[in-house]
Amino acid sequence: MVPSGLCLLVLLYVCVGSAFAEGDVYDRIPLEEVVETPTEETEETSNPVHVEKGNEKIAVIADRFMKVNPELEPYAARKYGEYILEASELFGVNPFLIAAMIIKESTVRYKARSRYAYGLMQINWNAHKHGLRSAFSGIQTLDDLIQPRNNILAGTYIFSWYLDSSDGDVSEALAKYLGTTGKRYIKRVMKNYEIMLAEFKEKQEQRITRLSSTGLYEPAVAWQPMEVLT
Repeated sequence: MVPSGLCLLVLLYVCVGSAFAEGDVYDRIPLEEVVETPTEETEETSNPVHVEKGNEKIAVIADRFMKVNPELEPYAARKYGEYILEASELFGVNPFLIAAMIIKESTVRYKARSRYAYGLMQINWNAHKHGLRSAFSGIQTLDDLIQPRNNILAGTYIFSWYLDSSDGDVSEALAKYLGTTGKRYIKRVMKNYEIMLAEFKEKQEQRITRLSSTGLYEPAVAWQPMEVLT
């Protein structure tokens, strides 16, 4: 005979487990404190071509953000783009995918909140606070989490783990981030991703044409927009 206490635990899990499953799994991830990005100039960051590509990505993201949220100031849109590139380099997630998630999650409103989620990437603080406190020395309170840079770093960090646990399957990772299958959610995220990717490719072509006319362009290996997309 199954003990009544065990039955009660099983019933509680069935009733409320799905609402907190994401946080439960996340809090069991072995965590290390995230190392701050170096401030000194590296060979990559001092490379003019690399810097220009970064500026192009930021410009594409900022333009898209201001179209989605006309109230967003240009300075804030560019700063969000810079934070996204930082998060992308730290956690290996395509910057346009991060930006597309922000568009869908919060319409690029950093004070956005729902019943449980907060900020640009709509992070469930109650579910993730233990893991985030362990991973980020600068994210210890809900007020910390709402700050745009912190929110983007934290959201990308969470998503990167879901991406790893999904063997690189972006749709599966997005579903885990959302907490449900969410086909419409995934479709909208990917649509914004594709729009920004196309705009970036156009800027790349314009830059190549400009450099070719000056004789400075040397063909290289074609840039792969996102290795995890299959």
